[in-house]
Amino acid sequence: MTTWQSIINLKGNYTSEPIPIPISADGVLSKVSWESVESIGSKIVVQTRFTRDNLNWSEWQNCINGAHIPDVVEDVGFYNVSIMFRILFMRNTYDEIPEFRDITFYFEPILLFDNKGDKSCSPEIWITKQGNGDFSIINTSHNNEEFKFKSLIHGETVFVDNENQDIETSLAVTYRYKDFNNNYLSFPVGKNILRVTGDADIKFRYQFTLLQ
Repeated sequence: MTTWQSIINLKGNYTSEPIPIPISADGVLSKVSWESVESIGSKIVVQTRFTRDNLNWSEWQNCINGAHIPDVVEDVGFYNVSIMFRILFMRNTYDEIPEFRDITFYFEPILLFDNKGDKSCSPEIWITKQGNGDFSIINTSHNNEEFKFKSLIHGETVFVDNENQDIETSLAVTYRYKDFNNNYLSFPVGKNILRVTGDADIKFRYQFTLLQ
C-alpha cells in the first residue's frame, strides 16, 4: 500500500535475486547475520523467503541478526532449495541515513537419525576417512553428546559396534581405542539431529527395539 512516507522517499527496499543453495541433506543448521548502521529514528528490517521447487515461495519472514533463518527447520529435508532476502529501509527525516553493509547466510548439513523404536538404539557404524584427521558425530538434540576419533588416516575404515563396544580398523597392527573418546553412540527414541565434523564416508546398520 502506498503511504505518504514512501511518496516522499523516506522508505525504500532492496530485493535479491533467487540464490540457489547447493546442499542436499536430511536437514541443515542455519544462521543469518548482517552488518548495518541505523541512526536514531531510522530502521532496517531483513526478511527472507525460500522455495523447494523454484515455483512456490514461502511468505516473507522477519529475521533476527545472528539467529536461524525463519522457516528453515533442522529436521526437514533440504533439497533443491533457493533463498531470497529483502532489506526494508525506514527513516523519519532526510537527515537519517541507515546503511546496510553486508549479509551472510550459514548452512550446515546434518544427518537425521529417526529412532522409531521403543528403546535407545546403538547402531553399528563404518567410517571411511577421507584425508588425515579427526572425525566426530555430535547429537545436537541430545545434550550435544559427542562420538569422536582422533588422528584417523586417509583411506582407513573404522568399524564400531556401539552395542558391544567393539572397535576395529582396516589398518594392520593398529588399535583405535586410545584415539576414541569412549562415548559410544546411543540414539534416544525420536529424532536425533546429528552434526558430523571431519570428511568421511559413513554407513550405519541398526535395528529398532519394539516392546510388545
